[in-house]
Amino acid sequence: MRTHFRAWLVVSLWLSLVLSAPAQTPGGGMLTMEQAMANTSRVLGNVRAHPAAKADALVRLQDRMTGRGITDSAARLAEIGKIFDEAIAMKPADFAQNQAQLVNRIMEQMRPGGAGAGAPPDAAAMTPAAGGPATAPVKAIPWIDVHVHFVTGMQADYAGAAGAALALMDKNGIRRMIIMPPPEDGSSIRYDCDAFGSTLLRQAGRFSFMGGGGSLNIMLQQAAGQTVVTESLRRQFEQKAESILRLGAVGFGEMTVHHLSHTTGHPYESVAPDHPLLLLLADIAARHDVPIDIHCDVVAEEITAPDWLTVPPNPRVFHANLAAFERLLAHNPKAKISWAHAGSDMLGFWTTDLSRRLLQQYPNLFMSLRLGMPGHAAQNSPLDFNGQLRPEWLALLQEFPTRFVIGGDHFIVAPQVHGTGPGLLFAKKTPFALQQTKVFLNALPADLAQKIACDNAVALYKLPKTQ
Repeated sequence: MRTHFRAWLVVSLWLSLVLSAPAQTPGGGMLTMEQAMANTSRVLGNVRAHPAAKADALVRLQDRMTGRGITDSAARLAEIGKIFDEAIAMKPADFAQNQAQLVNRIMEQMRPGGAGAGAPPDAAAMTPAAGGPATAPVKAIPWIDVHVHFVTGMQADYAGAAGAALALMDKNGIRRMIIMPPPEDGSSIRYDCDAFGSTLLRQAGRFSFMGGGGSLNIMLQQAAGQTVVTESLRRQFEQKAESILRLGAVGFGEMTVHHLSHTTGHPYESVAPDHPLLLLLADIAARHDVPIDIHCDVVAEEITAPDWLTVPPNPRVFHANLAAFERLLAHNPKAKISWAHAGSDMLGFWTTDLSRRLLQQYPNLFMSLRLGMPGHAAQNSPLDFNGQLRPEWLALLQEFPTRFVIGGDHFIVAPQVHGTGPGLLFAKKTPFALQQTKVFLNALPADLAQKIACDNAVALYKLPKTQ
């Protein structure tokens, strides 16, 4: 009993130091997002290891909320308490896979102006750090979202998902969405644009679509180990690509060359970016002047997997893929590559410096911004922990104003679908992602915001011009 009490006392004292300390660096500046995430991760891990410290942690968090001017702390603390309970109940492997998501949920509850349990999930106002006056409501800047997925389950209710998407679009000022299948590896339920294309064509004023994630990407993953592919496979791959475009797709996606697994049922995928089938797809895309949406968790040099990715199916070592990705970009300069999830770096390599170099060197490279998930290398995201646009990102966007589009990576669930799974888990992040997109667009000069919100997407995907 004394041992347990001493452990609780030690953890409680540690929590009091971490959670009652000012949210500043030793030099007096505000914590960066990565520092805040690291602190929150440590608190979560220690509460999980010592559940008796949960109550003390909540008390300290309440003090921090009061200092930040948060008025609905009771509802927020109740949500954080549930998150703590989830973490405590998880098996070690599940906690390792889901820790980052739990941390993000805690941080959202702690953020002034964030989606507390009692606030609308897409509240239109943001408030600054503690002590500052509330800002004006975020101005609605209409945008086109070029990277969206449907979650339809066994019901295959694409019409229901489209209806849910339209409601979300009308509520948030989204003029058009481009729907695409996730990058499947063939191990789970899959779909492609031949399943939902006709549904979306009936709403052609609001939707466009891409294809290949549930067909071409599977063929690519299955041939990942082949440096040379047969003529038969090339012909089959090309025929499928051509059929996707005949259905009305505005491009190919979501394709993947390196896809990290973040939770149970979420696949790890790795293919050489200069794989023969991808080079072939680049030639097809160039011939038809359509883009390829590519997911590439970039690795500039071989590294050991970080702790949060050590659970299979992720490997223990991630091999460099940047040079091969550049070979894909250089293969056919007329092939437009839209690199998905810019600003959501997971491994620390996708810096603004890297983006600048690649954008300068490869005029056919475009980047699709995902604002709702800062990634584990949060220092490389456009918005800091206080919702401010980082100066280095503003400089990059101003230097390449026509090369960025908004790709929220939203998962929209058909009303009939319930239960668990990665798609349903990721769908919970949509309200926060929408709000962050609004904050980001409002932080830009008006002419730049217009380009990134709408004009660039219209040009890249050949979409109808919207008013």
